[in-house]
Amino acid sequence: SSLPAGEARARPAAPSAGREGGRRKRTTFSKAQLELLVRAFEKEPYPGIALREQLSSLTDIPESRIQ
Repeated sequence: SSLPAGEARARPAAPSAGREGGRRKRTTFSKAQLELLVRAFEKEPYPGIALREQLSSLTDIPESRIQ
């Protein structure tokens, strides 16, 4: 290859999920979504993956945003 050793790995091929160029857009919740999430949080402050996926399907919020 024409690249000097080590240069190919110097920087990642793609920016890491849009974090580099500033912040991600703030997630806004509807009243219904917020109520459901608050009730779930009161029962279980640290939801496992199963509960997060369930909440994700109920609220149409990506699972990665439910923390």
